[in-house]
Amino acid sequence: MDELMIDREIEIINQYRTEGKSALEVGCGSGSSTEKLCKIFDDIEVIEPSQKNVALLKNRVPEVICHEILLENFSTPRKYDFIFFLNVIEHVEDPVESLKLLAGLVKHEGLIFISGPNCMSLNRRAGYKMGVLENYEKMAPKDYDVGHRRLYTVDMLRDHCDQAGLKVLSMKGMYLKPLSETQMIALGDAAVRAFYSLGEEIPEYCASLLAVATKKYY
Repeated sequence: MDELMIDREIEIINQYRTEGKSALEVGCGSGSSTEKLCKIFDDIEVIEPSQKNVALLKNRVPEVICHEILLENFSTPRKYDFIFFLNVIEHVEDPVESLKLLAGLVKHEGLIFISGPNCMSLNRRAGYKMGVLENYEKMAPKDYDVGHRRLYTVDMLRDHCDQAGLKVLSMKGMYLKPLSETQMIALGDAAVRAFYSLGEEIPEYCASLLAVATKKYY
């Protein structure tokens, strides 16, 4: 399911791609998203503080330039056309400060892609109605296991971008999930991909949000 999520993110990113653009990925995880981004961008760099994740990345794309450093310690005179902050914002200690740092790294009129989990997703709304969740903000054990510090809403993600001096140009939904993960998997890839596509224009009901933002000029 995670791979399908990444695939859908890459499909959307590819709609914005033009030749000769530079890119920076902040946080690479296992390197799956980086591997796919490298097929779109010839000029791409990565920031990743985890030595373990850097090793996984190098196994996938050994040629990629990777800075093994925290975002707040990263310094470069370079500005990038595209910055990818995919499924990272829910892990950082200060999301607004992280977004401000990204704003300082993107070119004027460049784009920042930010994705994170939505606490108001259809399956969580159902869980609340069923009494499984005390409230929408309540994180599940899985969230704690993977190091989530928060879940987002559409308004919260917009607000954090706004506080960081960014303007959200587009807010897309990633994965309309009406059933449990096990049930969705049982439907097969074709059905799951259809639910990814169905959810794109109704982000407030999707499992994940994808914001496309740029610097504000006023």
